[in-house]
Amino acid sequence: MPALSLKEYSLSLVSVTTFSSNVLFYMTSGYFSQTSAEKPLLHTWSLAVEEQYYLFFPIMIVLIGFLGKKWLVSSVLLMAAMSLIFALVLLSRNAVDANYYLIFSRAWELFSGSIIAFIALRKLCVVRWKMQLLSILGISMIAYSVVSFDNETPFPGLYTLIPVLGTCLIILFADSKSFVGRILSHKILVFTGLISYSLYLWHQPLFAFLRMKSIGEPSTYSFTVAILSTFILAFLTWKYIENPFRDKAKFTRALIFQGSVASIAILFSIGLAGHFYKGFASRFDMPNYTDSIKFSPKREKCHTQGENYLRPSKACTYFGEYITWAVFGDSHTVEPAYALAKRLESYNEGLVHLSFSDCPPALLFEAKTPGCTKWIKESLNYLEGTKTATNILLGFRYSDFLYGDHVSYFPSLPDINPKFKFANLTRPLEAEEAREIYWTSLEAIVSKLIGAGKNVYILYPIPELPMNIHKATMPFSVLGNTTMLDLDRAISAQYYFSRNEFIIRKLDSLPYSENLHPIKPFEIMCDENFCPAVKGGKALYFDDHHLSVAGSMLLTSVMILDK
Repeated sequence: MPALSLKEYSLSLVSVTTFSSNVLFYMTSGYFSQTSAEKPLLHTWSLAVEEQYYLFFPIMIVLIGFLGKKWLVSSVLLMAAMSLIFALVLLSRNAVDANYYLIFSRAWELFSGSIIAFIALRKLCVVRWKMQLLSILGISMIAYSVVSFDNETPFPGLYTLIPVLGTCLIILFADSKSFVGRILSHKILVFTGLISYSLYLWHQPLFAFLRMKSIGEPSTYSFTVAILSTFILAFLTWKYIENPFRDKAKFTRALIFQGSVASIAILFSIGLAGHFYKGFASRFDMPNYTDSIKFSPKREKCHTQGENYLRPSKACTYFGEYITWAVFGDSHTVEPAYALAKRLESYNEGLVHLSFSDCPPALLFEAKTPGCTKWIKESLNYLEGTKTATNILLGFRYSDFLYGDHVSYFPSLPDINPKFKFANLTRPLEAEEAREIYWTSLEAIVSKLIGAGKNVYILYPIPELPMNIHKATMPFSVLGNTTMLDLDRAISAQYYFSRNEFIIRKLDSLPYSENLHPIKPFEIMCDENFCPAVKGGKALYFDDHHLSVAGSMLLTSVMILDK
C-alpha cells in the first residue's frame, strides 16, 4: 500500500478496536481521502453502529423501565421516528456522509428489529393466508431493493424503508410452514447464513486489495475469483474460529474476555504505530519525483463549497499587490490558479481565486451541488463589476458532469446514457438535450465575460489518470520496483479525445481572438499518442485527475502574460 493509504488503514485499525470506525470514515470521507472502495476495513462502519446500539439500547431499556413497561414500546417507536426524521433532514441538506455513517440517522433501522421483537413477544396472531402474502411481500421488497437501488438512490432515507420493512415482514411472518420460510430453509441458504458473518468480514478486504492492484475496475473474472475466495475463507474461519469459540468447555467467558482485551491492545498499538509513523514510507525506496505530488497550499483556505460558501467579495487574492487576473471554475482550476499567481508574483501582480467544488458552469440551469448555481451567478457578477481583474482563466471538469467519473469508464469509452446532476427538473432530459443546456450555459458565461471587456483564457479538459498518482508511482509489490502504470504513457490519446469529444468539439467552435484564448492541456503535456503522469522529473498530478503544483506550472508556462 502507498504510505498515505497505509496511514489511513492504520487509523481505521485503531477505530475498529474502539467501535468508532463509522465516526472515522465519516470524518475522513473528504474530497481527497483514499477511494472508499479501496479501504480494507470500510465495512466495519456498520459493525461500529451495531456495537454503539448494543451499548446504548440496554441502558435505555433500564431507564425507560423506571417509568413502567407500558412506556417501552411507545418510547422505542418515538425514537425510531425521530431517527428517521433526522435521516431525512440530513438527506435534504445533502449531508451524505453524516447521514450514511452516523448512528443517529441509522438507529431507526436497528430500532425496527427491537420493535418487531416486542410485537412477537405479544404473540401476534395472523391467519395463515395473510402470513403467506405478507412474507412474500417482504421478500419481494428486498428483491426490489437489490435490483432497483443504485448509486443514485437517496440512502438512507424513505427508500430505506423498503428493505427494512421487507426484512421485518419476513422475520414476523415467514415461519417454517410458509412458502418463503421453506425457500429460506434450503440447505444452501442456511449454510450461507451460517458463514455470513465471516463472509461479511472477508469480502471488503479482498475486494479492496483487488481494486488497489488493478488499473480501472477489476475484471469480472477477477471478481469471480475474489468471491469464490471469500466463500472458502469464510468457511475456514467459521469452522476453525467461530465454532470453536462457541465451545464453553474450551473457551470460558473469562478466557474470551482476556483474549479480546489482549488482541484489542495489540491491534490498537499496531494501528497507532502505522499512523504516527505515517504509513512506514521508508518501506520502499521511492524516486525523487514523488516529492512533487503536492496540491496548492491555498486550496484549503481559498477553495469553497456548500451553501455556506466563501462569497466572491471575500475571495482570496494573492500574491501580488495589483490584482490583474482572476481564476474562475471548479476544483480543476485551484492548482493552475496558484501556479499562475507564482508567475505573476515577480511583476507584483496577483489574482483573485474563485473556485467551487464539484460545480459546473450552472448559469442557466440549477445544479444539484448545493450553493453552486448561486455562487456561479454571484461570481460572474463580481467579475463583470471588477475593473482591475481584466484577465480570466476559466475552467471546469466538463466530462465528469456530462458522463460521470472517468475511472468508471476506463479503459472503455464514455457511457452514452449519463446521469446528469441537474436539479428541479420538471421532465426527464435526453442526453443530447442536457449536454446542449450545459454548453449553452458555459457559452453564456464566456460571452458575458468578453462583453464586460475581459481577456478570457478557456482551459480545455485536463487528462485524467486511471488511478491515483500515489498508487501509480508505487511498486506493484514489495518484491520489485516495477510500477503498476507506465508513467510515461499513462493516458492514451484515444481515450482522452473519446471521453472529451463533445466538449472539445464545442470549445473548438468558439471564436478565438485577441480577447479569447484556448489553453489545451493535451498539447502542452502530452505527445501524439500518450499523456504522462510524470514529466521532467516532476509528478503532474496529486491524485487521479487534479494537476499538482508542478503540473500546473507546466500548464501555465504557455500563457502569455504580456510582460
